[in-house]
Amino acid sequence: MKHTLKFSRGWFEMSYVNIWRQETVEHQAIPDLRDFKEVAKDLCERALQDAKKQLHPLLQNSEVSRLSQRVDFLQAFKSVLEREIARKIAAWHPGVQAVFKYDEPPLRIMEAWDGSIHLLLTVPRLSDRLKALGSKLDHSLMKHLKQLGWERFRTRQSVLEVQQVTANEIRHGIGYGGMFYAVYTAPIKIWPQEQRAR
Repeated sequence: MKHTLKFSRGWFEMSYVNIWRQETVEHQAIPDLRDFKEVAKDLCERALQDAKKQLHPLLQNSEVSRLSQRVDFLQAFKSVLEREIARKIAAWHPGVQAVFKYDEPPLRIMEAWDGSIHLLLTVPRLSDRLKALGSKLDHSLMKHLKQLGWERFRTRQSVLEVQQVTANEIRHGIGYGGMFYAVYTAPIKIWPQEQRAR
């Protein structure tokens, strides 16, 4: 919170202004099936580049197969890819209110990551359209990740799981809503992110 001073009739009035705002996305048309390939490529390349930027400069030009053995690179790649996928789905479907990530089973150490990404979308009502979007994107992501030559993805058949949950399910702790009452494994919100207002 930020303090601002207002001058009025010889005295100062203290008021509070919220300097944080939620991230928004520009809504986009859902691509044709053949265009999901380019969407998946763009998401993966963006995650790779952002993850490399977080490494020491001498490591940034290393082969992906070598970088994939590093915990810091894996963590960065997974986090960026989760966030970029969340933004993309929210841009495609305006009904998405928030996106959370979770690991199933709970991820204790990064080296144990099996290559899967689990997202939980809060929505006004469950949508077959969203379910289909998740499946199409999963298929395209899986094909592109295998082309990168990562051993982690070589035998996988799926990489992205997208589930939906309503406010009513969260309120009553039923279905995926029950996950929000877990002590150590509750979903973590990744979209929209809080951004500092300018």
